[in-house]
Amino acid sequence: MSILIAYKKDGTVYMGTTAKEIYYDRIETDACESNFKIQKMENGMLVGIIGDALTRQTLFAYPEIFTLDKKGELTRKHIVKEIIPSMLGILNDEDLLDQKEDEYPQMKVELLLAHNGVLYELSKSFMIIRYEDYQAIGPASAFVQATIANTKPTDDVNERIVRALNVASSNHTEVGAPFVLIDTKDKQYKIVGGKN
Repeated sequence: MSILIAYKKDGTVYMGTTAKEIYYDRIETDACESNFKIQKMENGMLVGIIGDALTRQTLFAYPEIFTLDKKGELTRKHIVKEIIPSMLGILNDEDLLDQKEDEYPQMKVELLLAHNGVLYELSKSFMIIRYEDYQAIGPASAFVQATIANTKPTDDVNERIVRALNVASSNHTEVGAPFVLIDTKDKQYKIVGGKN
């Protein structure tokens, strides 16, 4: 697992995560864009996925899942009717769902979806939540949310995100620098060192 944060300001969604990966026998840092936990889609959507690495890599291998509606917008209805069924089909075909008898299937990942100034979380149970300010998912997310809540809204957004990720890294072994930042406005990755 890891940490993923998204913060909305002035019609732009800013996202940040760690490039650190925890495996059973080692810790690796991957600064290769194709392996980032946040991917930019051709339609301008940003998709952040944390959790099981195989599931994340599988979903990112099918960028056509992450579509916008006919108006070019990311809406709850579109997520429910188009994105989730596509994800379920692929994850079921690849045997990447957790499913107990008589229960609805669960994903092994959590997602943040952003397009323009719209931000949604898609939970492991496929619950969709729209956020108007910020959200963090993953271990140490409470530390991240508390840090964001206690910084000044006038501070630079990326500085606030890095500060929150540094606090998370001080409190959880699965979070650490370098950090990957991107936003829905310029859609350019920035790698920042932070502190380990």
